[in-house]
Amino acid sequence: MIKLPERLVNEAFDRQIRQGTVLYYVQLPLKTETKNKFLVLLNRDCSCSEIYYFLTTSQTKFYISNRKLRKYFVFVAENAVSFFPLPTLIDCRYAESISRDKLREKYGNRELEFKGMLPEPFITKITDIVKTSRLIPKRTKKLILGIE
Repeated sequence: MIKLPERLVNEAFDRQIRQGTVLYYVQLPLKTETKNKFLVLLNRDCSCSEIYYFLTTSQTKFYISNRKLRKYFVFVAENAVSFFPLPTLIDCRYAESISRDKLREKYGNRELEFKGMLPEPFITKITDIVKTSRLIPKRTKKLILGIE
């Protein structure tokens, strides 16, 4: 594998990281396991040291059938965006965070791939859920939404 100069990696990373970006993260450590996952970046200002994200899942059956949870999910229909070929839910219950430096490191090691941007209607739905969520702490909301 060809090792790219760090300057080029950093420039490419900085150019692509923004609110609504979808990343594919290889071997993301979760609470109970480590899995390859899609992440939706939340920060309005992605120059922050901590980057917040929501996880996605294509395991939609349980969530769709549970009325109480529906308000915390954004549904992306099959092939509505090229990087989600299956019906996919963006789980907006809990905003997770990771350091920007860790994301950059994973990108440089080719363990993180930028898949694309969510279309604006999806970003708007996610932002609306964040604003009204009782599950996301106020401090986290402020960091995500860029509110002083």
